[in-house]
Amino acid sequence: MNEKRPLTHSILYAADPLCPWCYGFYPVFRKIQETYSDKIRFSLSLGGLRFGKTAEPLTRELAKILKYEWKDAETVTKQPFHSEILNRNDILYDSFNACKATISVQKISPEKTFEYLGETSKSFFYENRNPGEYETFLTVAQKVGIDPDRFQKTYEDKDTESETWADFYYGFSAGISAFPTFIFSDGVESGVLIRGYHTYEQTDSILKDYFRSVRV
Repeated sequence: MNEKRPLTHSILYAADPLCPWCYGFYPVFRKIQETYSDKIRFSLSLGGLRFGKTAEPLTRELAKILKYEWKDAETVTKQPFHSEILNRNDILYDSFNACKATISVQKISPEKTFEYLGETSKSFFYENRNPGEYETFLTVAQKVGIDPDRFQKTYEDKDTESETWADFYYGFSAGISAFPTFIFSDGVESGVLIRGYHTYEQTDSILKDYFRSVRV
C-alpha cells in the first residue's frame, strides 16, 4: 500500500488583505502553492498593515500617497487596480476587520482561506468595495461558498477577534516587517525566504535552488 509521505517543509505566508503588493502577489502565490503542493505545506499569518492607532481616514493627502503606491504595484505586478475609491472621504483605512473576516473563513473552511484572502483584496483594489463594511466581507464569503449565517456567527464571535490580535502579534514576534513575506521551514530551521513582491520565476528559482541543495 502506497501512502503519501508527510510534508516536512512548510511556508508561512504573511499577508494583509489591504496590502496592494499582496493583491499583486496573489496569482504568484497560488501558482507556487499549486506547483509545490506535493512538497510544501502552506499556512497563513495575517499581518495587520493598518489597525488600531495606525488606522486612519482616507484624507486627500493619504489618497495621493496610495494612488502612487497602487500605480507602482499595478505596473510591477501586472494586476489591474481601480483607484476611484480613493476619491471618497468616508473610508477608514483599517485592515483589522478584513483580517478578522479572513480568520473567520479559516475557522469555518480552512481550505478556502487563501481564496477568500485573494477575493477580499480584489473586492477593494479592483471592485472598490468599502474595506471596512461587513457587507463586503459577507459578499466575498458567499462568493467562495461560505454559509452566510455561519460566517456572521463566527465573525461576531469574541474568540475570532482575539485570534486576529494573536495573529498580528505572532507576525511581529516572527520578525515580519513587510508584506508579502514567505517564512520557510524544513522542520528544523526556519527563515525568511522572500520579503516583498517577487515574480513567480524569482520565487520558483529560490525554491528550486533549495530543493536541489537538499536533493528533494
